[in-house]
Amino acid sequence: MVSSGRFEARHGMRLPGGRVALTAALLAAVACVRPPLADDCPALAAGDLVISELRGPQSGSYRQWIELYNPTDAPVPARGLRLEFTQLDGTSPVAFVLRDEDLTIEPGDYLVVGGGPPDDFPYIDYDYTPDFHSSTNVDAPRDLYGAATLDLVSCGVVLDHLVYMGLPAEGTLSLDGSAPPDAASNDDSRAGWCANTSPGEGPQTGIGLNGTPGEANPPCP
Repeated sequence: MVSSGRFEARHGMRLPGGRVALTAALLAAVACVRPPLADDCPALAAGDLVISELRGPQSGSYRQWIELYNPTDAPVPARGLRLEFTQLDGTSPVAFVLRDEDLTIEPGDYLVVGGGPPDDFPYIDYDYTPDFHSSTNVDAPRDLYGAATLDLVSCGVVLDHLVYMGLPAEGTLSLDGSAPPDAASNDDSRAGWCANTSPGEGPQTGIGLNGTPGEANPPCP
């Protein structure tokens, strides 16, 4: 997590649609599990946020992430958002909650929630590792399920629901970028989703491709 000033500097002041507004200081100890979150969450309706891209476990140095998009005309506070994963057979549910009280997704913009600190991985806006880590190593992020249902929830309201049947071995699973992301048309990865092997903004490192975290996805073939 970076302050809004550092975020703007890192991205050259290019803030389409406002870009994600981040105003809090860096977490003091990423490896430490955070204390329980106060009982608050944004009052949102179904469709107010859209799941638009996922990167799963792969070889190479890029981290895993989930990208969220704000299709509304108002800023959406992110603190209290809950991401819930369940295997396709309905077993082994896992979840984590976003805990940054100053994190806001501006209208028409993206939030990239990933397994690494933004200071080290500038394509990530929020690090889920302290709350969604390996069962054997609190410093290592948990792997996303290769196939699962993913629900984005706030105050018990399901904002968006996705069933994804498999994550690509390279690049990302991306919602078709030929139209703005929409929660009513992204429920099943077998329709309107495709593998995204775009190199993204930054130089590539390791094996695999970056995808387009924090940016509009390319159209599917």
